[in-house]
Amino acid sequence: MRYTIKNKIVSFGGSSTVRDEAGNDVFIVSGRVFTFTKFKTVRALDRTPLFNIRNRFFNILLPKVYLMNEKGEIILTFKKRKFFSLRQNFDIIPAPGLNLNYTIDGDLIGRHYDILENGVPVAHVRRNFNLVKDSFYLETDLTEKAAFFVAFVIALDNYYDKLQEEDR
Repeated sequence: MRYTIKNKIVSFGGSSTVRDEAGNDVFIVSGRVFTFTKFKTVRALDRTPLFNIRNRFFNILLPKVYLMNEKGEIILTFKKRKFFSLRQNFDIIPAPGLNLNYTIDGDLIGRHYDILENGVPVAHVRRNFNLVKDSFYLETDLTEKAAFFVAFVIALDNYYDKLQEEDR
């Protein structure tokens, strides 16, 4: 199944729409207007929160992004593997007690990357750069984990947005 995640052109807080390959809305990504941590929530169509994503407030060298469950408990922490690296490889650190083994392997600028579970590719993401808005294409056969993978994509988008803010 292929999902399209498009940032809205006019949105306060960084909201996005998520559609399936038939063009039907499947998830809502809503952001908060006044937040320093780029807090976003992946919601079902009935507005029920599924996952929360937020950046770490203070960073020394590399930003960190947290993926949390609907209760606000951290599930995964994303951080870039190396400060100077030609590839966009990330360490994905599960919360203590969770038996999760995810990695992300991508190209030079984060335009294409795979989400791997236990070393096996489970989703592929293609980032489409645009002057007005970014869009992402997520392909996975694991439709029951689609919201989780959408949260991955939003977390990485938050990471890149944070890097761009620091470059300004």
